[in-house]
Order: sequence, then structure tokens, then C-alpha cells
Amino acid sequence: AHDIEWPVIPVIARMENEGILLDVPYLERFADQIGDMISDVEQEIYGHANEEFNISSPGQLAEVLFTKLKLPTAGIKKGKTGYSTAASELDKLRGQHPIIDLITQYREVTKLKNTYVDTLPKMVDEQSRVHTTYNMTMAQTGRLSSQDPNLQNIPIRTELGRHIRTAFKAAPGNVFVGADYSQFELRLAAYLCNDEKLIHQFNRDIDVHVMTAAEVYGYDPEEVSKNMRRDAKVVNFGVMYGLSAHGLVAATGMSYGQAKEFIEKYFEVRPKLKAYIEGVKKQAKEDGFVETMFGRRRPTPDVQSSNFMVREGAYRAAVNMPFQGSAADIMKLAMVKIDEQLRDTDATMLLQIHDSVLVECKEADAETIAKLLKDTMESVVKLPVKLTVDTTYGKNWGDL
Repeated sequence: AHDIEWPVIPVIARMENEGILLDVPYLERFADQIGDMISDVEQEIYGHANEEFNISSPGQLAEVLFTKLKLPTAGIKKGKTGYSTAASELDKLRGQHPIIDLITQYREVTKLKNTYVDTLPKMVDEQSRVHTTYNMTMAQTGRLSSQDPNLQNIPIRTELGRHIRTAFKAAPGNVFVGADYSQFELRLAAYLCNDEKLIHQFNRDIDVHVMTAAEVYGYDPEEVSKNMRRDAKVVNFGVMYGLSAHGLVAATGMSYGQAKEFIEKYFEVRPKLKAYIEGVKKQAKEDGFVETMFGRRRPTPDVQSSNFMVREGAYRAAVNMPFQGSAADIMKLAMVKIDEQLRDTDATMLLQIHDSVLVECKEADAETIAKLLKDTMESVVKLPVKLTVDTTYGKNWGDL
């Protein structure tokens, strides 16, 4: 901790102090658009329900779904006030009625409006800059977390998330450069469990998801379809979070039997990863802690719990710690190095979003800074597995 935490403190302080420029008029225009979207979705929901009701009220929503529309209640959690309408429960009803997807959409859009679109303009300083606060000790894995506003949580893959990120812009004549560790935790998993085959694939830039699918399905790599690759990708990333057959069903739509078989076969072709995960669980139980490759410890008292759900959750968290925690440690080391490298330039590091950093520099320096970030991040630790960093740049965060 001494070698990692202390040196990164001034780096984080400088980032918080610098802030990031927010295009307030853009967000205000977008607030009107998103308001119209919410109204449209509301009207569609009311149409399906044949009545107007408060969609945000769990009681009224349950009444519409289960009493009025008579959607199946088998397997749906029930509390004192009736059937649950939590996201986990609505997921079980997907495909049963068009109203389900609309409710999910309504929740996503209203959450983004309340959390970012309406709130960010109130959080700027006199220079229209937003200053997030990073916590170094909130997440037990050692990851940074961000609050007031949380800039690590804006959705990446959705169009709405991109619109919100577009509101963060570089100063005139400047650009943002983003640098992102590619398949970071999976590369660290290959190293930690010493899977030579996986390390070889990463070091030769071979598509690991295609190779995983080929090995699990028993096909040649050329024969692997897009869907097979997608399934393999879900498992490759999910296994570090204790992915279960149920989780795989939810993510891919395959049957429970297929999911169970896929995970079994996966561990047959990845025996070293399986042994490593078992070893981490054993350490969690016997030593009462697990640790990252740099020795950051996470206590694991709950693996001794008599409650099955608590115990399973604790094991999942324990298994994830070496992967996510080691990635967090390396990222902090990289941030210190980047900060040193940028001192002689006009560039400034503004944000850290888990596996990536965002830097602002003069437009003319974009290529140079992108190369500096890539070289620094890829070489911060010397491992048998190659770390790869992807860089992009643009006038605003949404362009990256």
C-alpha cells in the first residue's frame, strides 16, 4: 500500500482540482429532448395498461403487471406489499409482454435524467468545470470510486450515455485523449494462473474469445460464429466474477443445460484457471483473506457464514479480488508514471475510469500524448503476458 497508495494521492488531488469542462447549454437542450422521450415512453406504457398510473410506484406497477395484465408470477419474489418489480424480477418476465421492455427503458432514461442531465449543470464552478471526488478506500478491491458526481458510472454502450459524455468537452484548440487497458483483468488472470496457452494467445494478438469458443465447442477457429464468440466472451469475463450457469442464461439466452455444460467444458480447457480459483477460495476460507499480486489484502470473514447466499457472495468477491484488485493496483502505478511523464508537457490528466484514463492536451500534440500514454501504461509492470492499451482522441468525451 505504501508503494502504491501514497504516491497516487497528489495525482488524484491534481485531477480533482483540475476538473473537466461541461457544456451546460448542450445539456440543457438535451434535457428537453430526454423529457420528450420520457413522455413518449410513458404514453406507450399507459396504452398497454389502459390507464395512467405512477410508473415509479412499485405497488401501482405490480398491480398493473400482475393483476390487470395477469403476467405470470411464478418465480417472482414476493414481499409484504406484494410482488416485487425490481429489475431482477422484471428480467424474468422479458418477452412475456412489450410493457416490460418499456418499463426498463423508462427506468434507465429517468435515472440518467435525474442523475446527470438535471444535476450536472448545478455542479459546475465559475469556469463551468465539474470536479468529481475520488475515494481511494471505498472499494475493497482497491479500485477508485467517484462521487458528486460519479463520473465512472455513465453508461458506455448506450446512445444516451454517449450523449451525456458529449457534454464534457476539451477547451478550444484542445482534445481529449483516452487510453484504455484492453481485456485487462483477463490478461492478469492468464498471468496469475500461469496459463501458457492463454498468455501465448495474448502475446501473439490472437482473438482469445474466438479461441475459447473453438476449444469449448470443438471447432476450428475459422468455424466459430459471432454468437459462439459472444458466448465465450461472456464466460471469459464473467468467470472472474463467479459467473454461474444462471448468470450465463441471463446474459446469452442459452438454456440452463447448455450453460451448465459450457461452463464445465470451459474449465476443462482452462484447468489452470480452475485450480487457481479453487486455491483462492481455499485461501479465503483458511487464512480469512485473499490478496492481489502486490499484496493488497481483502478480509473474507463471510465465507464462514451459515447463510448460503452470504457465503456464495463472499466467495465470488474473494475470487474477483486478485483480478480486479491487481488491475486497480497497476492502474494506480500507471497514474503516478503518467503524471510524471506529463509534467514537461501542456497535457493534463483529468479522469480515471477504472481501466482507462482521460487526458486533455493541445490538438497538435494528440498523437504524441496518445503514444506516451500507451507506452507508459503498457510498460508500468513487466509481466510474461503483454498488456495492451488502446488510445483514441476527440473534441469531447462522447467522441472517444
